[in-house]
Amino acid sequence: MGTSGSSDGPGPGVPFDPPWLDDIDAPQPDDGNQQNDNPKDDQGPDDTQPKKEQPEPLPEKPAVPPEVAPPKRFLGARRALREFAKSGSGDAFSRAVGHYSRTGMGGARSAANRMRTSTRLGAGAFGFLQAARDRTDPAINEWVGSLTARNASAQEIADEIVRRTMPAGGSQDEAASQQSMDQAMQDLLARDPDIDLLNLDDNNIWSLIESFLSYEAFYRLSLDIGQVFEDAALSPRIRVTRLKEMRNYLKAELSSQVEELREETSNATSGQLQSVLQHALENTFSVYERSI
Repeated sequence: MGTSGSSDGPGPGVPFDPPWLDDIDAPQPDDGNQQNDNPKDDQGPDDTQPKKEQPEPLPEKPAVPPEVAPPKRFLGARRALREFAKSGSGDAFSRAVGHYSRTGMGGARSAANRMRTSTRLGAGAFGFLQAARDRTDPAINEWVGSLTARNASAQEIADEIVRRTMPAGGSQDEAASQQSMDQAMQDLLARDPDIDLLNLDDNNIWSLIESFLSYEAFYRLSLDIGQVFEDAALSPRIRVTRLKEMRNYLKAELSSQVEELREETSNATSGQLQSVLQHALENTFSVYERSI
């Protein structure tokens, strides 16, 4: 399962939404400073213009304490997932995710919000791959040129895409994102070994991002409740089979939700793409909640 072995999952009494989540940054195509194209912006304030009176600042609203998780937050989810691990029942898996979302994470919207780093990274990777294809970004153009000049292999290009689009830190969330994109790239290459990763059409990019997001959901569940698969009573073969089934179930439902929302959003901006992915996650968790 990769990222789940050293984690017992989050406990009770902690915020559903960890405060450090927004500190995870994706690599930028160009770390250089942008030049100012408007010379007037470099000048000081125009003293010839009358100064407007500034309104009195509004009083700050009192901070709202974050909603915290209840005791035994994952009890129902782990019980159902344990049943799935032993029997392979799809209904048991659906109940496990439903309990995980509703009780363990405070509802579908909260569960999806916990994964907002994943949707932000997915939207960023989508834009990166479009820019690589369309040659619309000088820094990315230079990167593409360097790979082309040295006749990089498909695997080398895949590794470079992971490095360029995923965070470089070593936290569980960052490591999971790196692993998710790497797995999504491997699946794409396995399906079409001759595919040009620097010239992907939109359908292939959507497919890649759907796969990335499904791996992210898989690793999120694995980190939080996947300890049931460490039961010694499960044979290695059954363990591998159930984990594959678990990921496939998530991918099928998530892809269905993404495809439905994708039809409503053409030529989406990065922010709109993230919103599509965020809503797809929320809708996915909502579907599973209806099974309990």
